Amino acid sequence: MNNNEKNEPIVNEEYMGEETADNCCSIDEQCNGCCCEGGQERSEGESCCSEKDPALEELEQKLKEAEAKVDEYIKLAQRVQADFENYKRRNRNAIADAYREASAEVVGVFLPVLDNLDRAIDSITAAGADESIIKGIELVRRQFLDTLTKLGVEEIDALGKPFDPELHNAVGQVEAEEGQEENTVAAVLQKGYQMNGRVIRYSMVQVAR
Repeated sequence: MNNNEKNEPIVNEEYMGEETADNCCSIDEQCNGCCCEGGQERSEGESCCSEKDPALEELEQKLKEAEAKVDEYIKLAQRVQADFENYKRRNRNAIADAYREASAEVVGVFLPVLDNLDRAIDSITAAGADESIIKGIELVRRQFLDTLTKLGVEEIDALGKPFDPELHNAVGQVEAEEGQEENTVAAVLQKGYQMNGRVIRYSMVQVAR
């Protein structure tokens, strides 16, 4: 026997086989044991960990509930956002309506001034006033009317037009002249005006019959 043979360890093959089997079983035991209940071995291909852990099932259930809550909160947030957008739109419309209403009221206060300028021009023209005076008043009227035009104010064209209750206020009827159609405006007693397409004063008219 030489020195190498003396130092080589003696391996017990029978012991190694038992240890290997024990190690295999110890791994399986981590999945609820190597054998089924009653000592019966599991069939080939059957997982020894087929039974779910109750704690894992509970976690999965809680996850589903949490996901459902998230969906619910997302839908709620979307509804709140949509309601807020609708509120902002209604608020903008209300502000715009209030502005138009206030503007129409202010302009309506100044319309009698324009009426008086028209009457003054007609009166002094009929009286044969100096031309410079007439031109001066006409200039004031034109500047005043230009200012109203910038605000969206325009005169309603009524004379000779078919009577329209949306634009005209009939205060009487007159016999139609030759060539004049019935139910048309025969005379304008007071001019009407509209602002940005909205009537702020109806034309006071007489209608042909």
